[in-house]
Amino acid sequence: MRCVNRLGLTAAVVAAWLVSGCAASKVDFANIKQPARPAELDAYDAFVGSWTWEAEMLNAEGPDKKWTGTAEWKWTLDKRCLRGMFQSQSQRTKFEAEGIWSWHPTEKQYIWGMFNNWGYPQRGVAKYDAAAKCWCMDYTSVGLDGTTSHGRYNMTVADNNTLDWKMVEWADALHTVKKVEMTGKYTRKK
Repeated sequence: MRCVNRLGLTAAVVAAWLVSGCAASKVDFANIKQPARPAELDAYDAFVGSWTWEAEMLNAEGPDKKWTGTAEWKWTLDKRCLRGMFQSQSQRTKFEAEGIWSWHPTEKQYIWGMFNNWGYPQRGVAKYDAAAKCWCMDYTSVGLDGTTSHGRYNMTVADNNTLDWKMVEWADALHTVKKVEMTGKYTRKK
């Protein structure tokens, strides 16, 4: 009997210790400060504004080859998030998308995501080469054909009013089977 009582007492002490250790501590915003805005976000300034764009789908013909559109990007959340929307069309297809780009403070990388009116999201990471003024934006998505895609945007800041870009999307993570290939240019609206 004594053994059972000691075991019961020990279990009760351990349970009380575990429960007290699991309780959330009180949050005191007097001791929590908003971190400084990461300087890396300044590289996104190149995209801010209103744009027109034109593109060519390299592996399409006829009414699907030439595309035109508009885009607008602006800062939100104390200039910590870049939010954009764009519309595009070929002779027989219209397409709309919205995106959010930012900097991940602990992973130390650019992150981004896009959603479109077909319901197919893109999400990825990006690298910026300041010397070349070039963005390399890798992503995984559901492609417009409804299957998984792995893609890459390469965007070069030609000048304050021009962004040259190329996009390739593959059916596989090893980038061996091409699905879509486009090249184009953004021109800032004046």
